[in-house]
Amino acid sequence: MNGPPSAAPAAPATPKFHPGPLVSVVIAITSPDAHPREIVEGFGSALLRGGYRCEFVIVLDGPVGRFAEELSDLGRSWTLRIVSLEGGGLGESIALSAGVAKAGGDLVVNAPPYLQIEPDDIIDVVHALEAGADCVATWRDRRVDPWLNQLQSRLFNSVLRVIMNAPFHDLNSGTRGFRRQVLEEVAVYGELYRFLPVLAARQGFRVVEVRVRHREEKGRSGFYGVGVYLRRLLDILAITFLTRFTQRPLRFFGYLGFAAIVVGAPVALYYLYERLVNDKSLADKPAFVIGAILAAFGVQLIGFGLIGEIIIFTQAPNLRDYKVDEIVDGAETLAASGADAPAEEELAAEELAAAPPPAATPAEPAAETPLRVRALLPGEDARWDAYVARHPLGTFFHRTGWSRAVGEMFHHQPHHLVVEQGRRWLGVLPLFLTKSPFLGKNLVSVPYSVYGGVLADDERTHRALLERAGELGRELGVGFVELRHLETRPGDLPESPLYVTFRCDLPDDPADVMARIPKKRRAEIRAARDAKAAATDKTRETFGIRVTDDGSVDELFRLFADNKRRLGSPTLPRRWFQALADEFGKAAVIHRAVEPSGRTIAAVMSFTFRDTVYAYYSGSLPDVNHTGVNNFIYCAIMEWAVENGYRRFDFGRSRIDSGPAKFKVNMGFTAEPLHYQYLLLGDGAKLPEFHPSNPKLALPRRLWSKLPMFATTALGARLSRFLP
Repeated sequence: MNGPPSAAPAAPATPKFHPGPLVSVVIAITSPDAHPREIVEGFGSALLRGGYRCEFVIVLDGPVGRFAEELSDLGRSWTLRIVSLEGGGLGESIALSAGVAKAGGDLVVNAPPYLQIEPDDIIDVVHALEAGADCVATWRDRRVDPWLNQLQSRLFNSVLRVIMNAPFHDLNSGTRGFRRQVLEEVAVYGELYRFLPVLAARQGFRVVEVRVRHREEKGRSGFYGVGVYLRRLLDILAITFLTRFTQRPLRFFGYLGFAAIVVGAPVALYYLYERLVNDKSLADKPAFVIGAILAAFGVQLIGFGLIGEIIIFTQAPNLRDYKVDEIVDGAETLAASGADAPAEEELAAEELAAAPPPAATPAEPAAETPLRVRALLPGEDARWDAYVARHPLGTFFHRTGWSRAVGEMFHHQPHHLVVEQGRRWLGVLPLFLTKSPFLGKNLVSVPYSVYGGVLADDERTHRALLERAGELGRELGVGFVELRHLETRPGDLPESPLYVTFRCDLPDDPADVMARIPKKRRAEIRAARDAKAAATDKTRETFGIRVTDDGSVDELFRLFADNKRRLGSPTLPRRWFQALADEFGKAAVIHRAVEPSGRTIAAVMSFTFRDTVYAYYSGSLPDVNHTGVNNFIYCAIMEWAVENGYRRFDFGRSRIDSGPAKFKVNMGFTAEPLHYQYLLLGDGAKLPEFHPSNPKLALPRRLWSKLPMFATTALGARLSRFLP
């Protein structure tokens, strides 16, 4: 039955702007306790608000005749396709296949016949598909079903992750999204529908997992009975075989066969030796019988594997155990596509992020489209980075590369937020959940960086992100949300006055960099420069130091760790610096200062973003301050920045009135206050006091500075996880 697409009584009117792709929602109704109306109206309204056309494919499998009138009524307001299966009770795999066969959309969402998740979260599933995923598994967050059901589900998924190395946390979730091509190429039968993400990943499709808010769970609770557990065990065995040994049956049967032979053959041969050599009877030796049976069984298993290999070999031309991603026909196609194909994908993402809102009719202004705050989805990194790159307040530390490095190195859980209106992004907020014995449990934007916080197109979007950050913080039970803003932001949130930053515009000519540095520091820089350049200055000693941009991570880490030890602070692990170098490539530059003897005496890791160079991590030997190398290396970095077309230099943050802050002022920089804002959420929450300026930490810092280098390096690498 097909009804014309129009607004249901409970749904908003279809958006007047050009809609997104058609989304087909497939629902299998197998029992009389289904609720098709609530899921059709819930998902349909959410999809329309998101700017998507939608249709619902209802598969009737079983004695479900009582829904005829309800579905007929829904068909007057929504596009429905009714698929009735003969006989009934054919199972969800067949129902899913039958529904997808009748679906008209390329993007398909499979859902149980009740609202298992919050309706708005269906948009996250569709967004993940649009971002490039072929299949989307959902992970029900903050489960609402009984604790015993949750425990059994976790055990089931944990076993699957161990046995099959499958990175999914909730394969029992009934809501999934996929492109129709997935079900056309991946065969599901029996109860294997629940393993569709695993099978799709094996076939070469891109599979991601999206967190959704759990709303309701139907079905049995408590213990399910021996039969259910046995079926699940057999399902695990079947899916393990299908994903690991379908193309290599000899390995599966061979492993078992050789194991049986290794156990059985020595036992049988021992008793056979006793019979032939020592003339001992085998009549009362059951171990001989068991050993002989195991050995014979092992030979049979290997034979089964060989037969399977023969079948695979003869049928190989008909097998499709792969997915074709792209076909390029010769040089003409390559020439037509252009040499920078990967960049085109990024450009498309940037254009999508920067696109103006779709035109609205006078009857429905664009402003009436509601804002929606949601989590960043897998596959949206390029679109996030494009938004950050074009936002005037975007910084290097807002990029997803920094977030990836933080997550992989320190295992802090990301909770990045996006604000969208229709399909247009209006703001982003990177957040990480950090847990520390010194600072407690908090949300930080962004850990291990000097800048972060909200990026928004307008104040309304800014407020929406703050409100959602507060809600998320309360849900996670954090003490505060820390927003490391560089500039002032709307609102009257409490701020920390502890830190300042130092920035300057760069001149057009590298020769003009020195002229902007105070006279005394210029003299030190001239003395530190190479001997030829310093020969004109006869009033002071010269050192012939050179600065190059080919420093290594090992050199930087050695100097950085030694500096942190002398200051009484834990160092970051060497792997962190290597991770940044690997992640950002040429955007992470290590300058080093080298004596004429070839010894590296100072090093600085800088980051480049848009027109700015961020001088970030640094270190120098303790006995070289008299050479002026610390002034010289930063002057050389600014000259290098001008030569390479950068317009601004960021000297980074320092604590007010600290030694590094005074050093930067003496270099001619002016301190700018940083606007670190806080949402105080927990009982008794207050601004963090665990920082080097706290007098209570003076003694621990002195003790730390007395420890040997190997101890501070090892301990600091572990403590740094708790000091974000």
